[in-house]
Amino acid sequence: MKTPRAVRGLRLGILALLAVSGCVLSGCAAADGTQAAEAAEAFHRDVARSNMTAACSMLQSETREETARSSDAGTCESQLEKAKIPDAGKLLSTEQFGREAFVEFEHDTVFLAASNAGWRVTGAGCTPKGEEMPYTCEVGGK
Repeated sequence: MKTPRAVRGLRLGILALLAVSGCVLSGCAAADGTQAAEAAEAFHRDVARSNMTAACSMLQSETREETARSSDAGTCESQLEKAKIPDAGKLLSTEQFGREAFVEFEHDTVFLAASNAGWRVTGAGCTPKGEEMPYTCEVGGK
């Protein structure tokens, strides 16, 4: 019979094995999500400075194309200007799952995916909506 201490040790061992496996599969990009958080913060800085060209460059290519298609003017930049992306506020947490991550701020949640060019935003201006549809996003997130 295993003791609670042994069970905790087994859980920690499994988590460590998963973390190492995830690191190998994801190319060992900062398993703590630091790089993803930095990308999310950079995106929010660009939006706050109205540098929509730079903000669009932080979007994953499919998200950038989808954002441009949803604009009356047909550009990512014009759609980002119209989107209601809140001031992020303080960084609360980051969770990374292999090549995907989400970064939670006080007033926003940003979803990201790792690419050859680094972390790219797949959803921003996201708010939780419940079990059926966990988040709705101003940009991407579908």
